[in-house]
Amino acid sequence: MRDKKARIKTILAFGTVLIVVMVAWLLNQFDRSRDVLPNENTTINLYGEMHGYKEFYDIEFQEWKKFYDEGCRNLFIELPYFSAEFLNEWMKEDSDELIDKFFEEIKGSAGDNEYFYEFFHEIKEYCPETIFYGTDVGHLYNTTGVRYLRYLEENGLTDSEKYSLANENIQQGITYYESNDSTRRESYMISNFINAYERCGGGKIMGIYGSYHTDFHNSDVMVVKLKEKYGDRMSAVRVKTIAFEQMDEPYDFGFCITGVVFLLMLFVPNIMWTRKGKPIGYVESAKKENKVLLMFERIGQVIVSTSLVIFPALNPKVMVLVDGLYFEWKIIIWMMALTLMILYECYWMKYFKSSKTMKDYYSSFVGFPLAGATLPVMAVVLLGIYSENVIVICSAIILGIGHIGIHYMHKKEIKRNMDK
Repeated sequence: MRDKKARIKTILAFGTVLIVVMVAWLLNQFDRSRDVLPNENTTINLYGEMHGYKEFYDIEFQEWKKFYDEGCRNLFIELPYFSAEFLNEWMKEDSDELIDKFFEEIKGSAGDNEYFYEFFHEIKEYCPETIFYGTDVGHLYNTTGVRYLRYLEENGLTDSEKYSLANENIQQGITYYESNDSTRRESYMISNFINAYERCGGGKIMGIYGSYHTDFHNSDVMVVKLKEKYGDRMSAVRVKTIAFEQMDEPYDFGFCITGVVFLLMLFVPNIMWTRKGKPIGYVESAKKENKVLLMFERIGQVIVSTSLVIFPALNPKVMVLVDGLYFEWKIIIWMMALTLMILYECYWMKYFKSSKTMKDYYSSFVGFPLAGATLPVMAVVLLGIYSENVIVICSAIILGIGHIGIHYMHKKEIKRNMDK
């Protein structure tokens, strides 16, 4: 009966770890499916941002610079037509009067920040031939919109296409704010985008919009309707995804604080065990250890200890922004690894409080057999899975073969002695 209960506990323990890893992987895959990556046919490249963050503006500039260097000049942005036209006029001038006035008028909005201001200045300095296309409804129609109409009138352009488009954009703004209907706004954004894409002659463009408008899982938003028209020519990637990808790659070298913490959690109890915690009979039993398993254990210890410290990709990938904490769902795997190491510490506390016999040393803990060996090995494997680093995974397997193997041999010896 006791063995049956132990087996059930073991199945539940390992099953829990497996389920957690699978759920984290599935959630991560689902999250990644929100991005449609560009391919060789892509001409409309959209990027979904969270407004107001320097990290995202920096990435957007880097992406636009790549397109610009390839010959692209048309940058679509989530601004009204007339706002983008003022920016185009500013791009031709030496003065910042136009952009400063624009930023005065957007005070209090998501774009009212120094990083957005710097973003445009970087474009003017490094990508001076950029042409902005604003495809949003006419926000600030009674300030920026009216000012743009007056600007056109002063320059004798009342009969121009620009005047007509600005007027239409202003009417969109008035209608939207009277109804406060988000679906109406999306509808306007779709028609404005299609119109602007035709005006610029088609071809390869980049667009920057709030991530809400670029979510392929929301059938009501702009990107889904545009996909119906343009098909595989469209891609839409969240800037957040690029930000996570730009964090440490699996095999980048550096310093890993997670690895240091894990090693301390490994070494400290083992040092205590070496000084005053070895069970009676352990020294004699250790002399009989299998040499091959011992070799695997020693090699594994060296590789694991090294890889845990030199691969910073093992650290949790999170972004701490003003409005919250952003992460990839696979961080659940990292948290599971940390949980196993905490259980490992709990196992040692239980051992040090026990009679410190061989049976205590090779005991199970919360369902994990040979907890002193299985828990840290599993934790390192999970870190390797989380970071997608094969070296870490293989080093943990090598360590596991030796370390768990030796523990298993000792466990069998204890059972034989008890049977006698």
